[in-house]
Amino acid sequence: MSRRLREDAVRDLAISYGVPANAVTFAATAAEAERVARDLGRPVAIKLVADDVIHKSKAGGVLLGVAPEAVADRTRELLDTQRGNGIHARGVTVEAMVDAGIEAVVGGLRAPGFGPVVMFGHGGVDIETLDDVVFALAPINADDARAMVSSTRLGRVIEKRFPDRLGEVIDALVAVGGPAGMLLNEQITEVDFNPVVITSDRVVAVDARATALEAAADTALRLPDPARAFEALRPAIYPRSVAIIGASADERKMGYRAVRSLVDFGFSGRILPVSAKNAELCGVPTVAAIDDLPEDVDRAVIALPAAAVPDTLHALADRGTRTAHVYTADTPPLAEAITGTSLRVLGPNCIGHYTPYEGMTMISPAASSDDPGHLAVVSQSGTYAGDILRRGTELGLRFSFVSSVGNCDDVSPAELLAFCEADPRTRAAVFYLEDDRWAGQFFRLARTMTKPVVLFKGGRTAAGGAAAASHTGALASDPQLLADAARQAGVLLVDGLDQVMDVLTALQFIGSVDGDNLALVGSGGGVAVVGADRADRWALQIGSLSETTRGRLAKFDAPGSSLSNPIDIPVWSLFDESGSFTGEIVGAVADDPAVDAICAFLDLGTVYDMQAVEPGNKLVWTLTQDILESRRGDTPVALVLRSGLDANQDDVVRQLRPVAASAGVAMFDSVDRAIDALGAVRWLTRHGKTAGIGGS
Repeated sequence: MSRRLREDAVRDLAISYGVPANAVTFAATAAEAERVARDLGRPVAIKLVADDVIHKSKAGGVLLGVAPEAVADRTRELLDTQRGNGIHARGVTVEAMVDAGIEAVVGGLRAPGFGPVVMFGHGGVDIETLDDVVFALAPINADDARAMVSSTRLGRVIEKRFPDRLGEVIDALVAVGGPAGMLLNEQITEVDFNPVVITSDRVVAVDARATALEAAADTALRLPDPARAFEALRPAIYPRSVAIIGASADERKMGYRAVRSLVDFGFSGRILPVSAKNAELCGVPTVAAIDDLPEDVDRAVIALPAAAVPDTLHALADRGTRTAHVYTADTPPLAEAITGTSLRVLGPNCIGHYTPYEGMTMISPAASSDDPGHLAVVSQSGTYAGDILRRGTELGLRFSFVSSVGNCDDVSPAELLAFCEADPRTRAAVFYLEDDRWAGQFFRLARTMTKPVVLFKGGRTAAGGAAAASHTGALASDPQLLADAARQAGVLLVDGLDQVMDVLTALQFIGSVDGDNLALVGSGGGVAVVGADRADRWALQIGSLSETTRGRLAKFDAPGSSLSNPIDIPVWSLFDESGSFTGEIVGAVADDPAVDAICAFLDLGTVYDMQAVEPGNKLVWTLTQDILESRRGDTPVALVLRSGLDANQDDVVRQLRPVAASAGVAMFDSVDRAIDALGAVRWLTRHGKTAGIGGS
């Protein structure tokens, strides 16, 4: 258990760093407490000092407003009661009473995986119940501290009631978690000031606790260098030679599939199956043993029993192999096997790697696009890696690489993120991760990047996992720590695979959204109204159209239409015998200088209410192609084809998807999902993360 520091020592330390803490004196006996109170000459607060009591007020260890002449008796009674309850009481602290005010908490913690973390929020004894706190990764500056305060309900109260004290609250946060703050410069694991009382006249911390940093704790968070990560991992991500260790003629085994997929997908480099039993596999000559491999092979694929993996890695390292990807699960720890070598290892427990640039895939070559792109995916789950690749191919997405990285015993997600930053082929990156070992490095590095980073996180119910030695430590186990760290870093945190695919679609075909004004254009008033609600979640505005735009749209007015934003025109008013009007409508809206993005939607069910299947199919194609061919300039358009879910409508949507992709238009199944995707890209753009892909 971490060693608790005495409160008077914590207060003195805090004051030396500029935290506005109330001066406090330790008293080991009732007589000493009385002397301190008489010197202060005013009512005092008396607080128990005991290593095994965290919440002093809940344990009956706090006396408030005690007159100096009553201090000796009240202190003696307090200590006797606590010791009678089996508490090892070291004494009490004595401090002058502070006028009542708003109660905040300011804290800091070295959270497992995340490193130094700062917290601010609503303080007092009900801090956990009120659920009004925010976290940020340290170090923070004044702008970070201001953003923390503004994101809480309590902070907004302070800004309104005591604006003159806001600067002092910000200073207190920086004094704890800034580059020169106590969390980063003292040997402490946790520090907690609760409450920090805020009045019209002052800001003062009236309770403090801290725990000493254990000697064995590693306090350094060294961020990977993108240039070095690219040099080290390029042979794994874009290999020019691949050795297959465990190559097999048995079609049921991974060692066979690894060779077969390279051959069938047209790997551009040298394939080197290692097999003593077979002279050739899949038409490729084999190598009898690792010692017979050429030196400096870029990448080795290992598909061997777990017990054989460490010795195999040693042998590959001795041969000068640059990287390895271990498919095998349940191996001994791999980092130990490669200590002292230059070999870098992905895995274990993964299904492989895909890159169209070199001609590699982890799934069926028939289901893998050979068109290169700029989206990177790194997944600890092989299932999700395969899902994203298969679905992405159907959606017209184009990847730089997709890698299943399993347990990450050696190469970390943070290093792979650094690789993405330096990789000229990658313009946006998605990660699926399942634990927090690298969270501090990952988010701090992501904050420095200009490329969009999307995180799909499994195991979000216990992000920090810190021991509850303070309020800050107790609350850091909440998934809010993960969400706040992602927000601070400009990393988009998503909730599921569907959202991953939608955001990837928007990043590829849109890339960035440079303003908050969204236009909704389609057939269905209720859909438009709900879409406007959805837009509000992302701080997107459904603004008014210009007089010029309304004038251009006036000729499309018909019974049941609404030509303000959202624009609702019934399907039967979107065409006549001369053709479709959808392209002209979208083009007029796109020309409006107040419109930053458009969500255009068609309700297919209504089409087939009016038309039989064949003419209905033709009409859907006509309306859709008119939108795709519209003169929309640089205004991003998200297209929604709302199927009624019958087989014919679903088939038409499936047929039109590659047509939309060829036109560089992002296509979605619902208005909600389209707006979420547009909102996500707008969120990333606000944080300075743009993909630079749009329309490709």
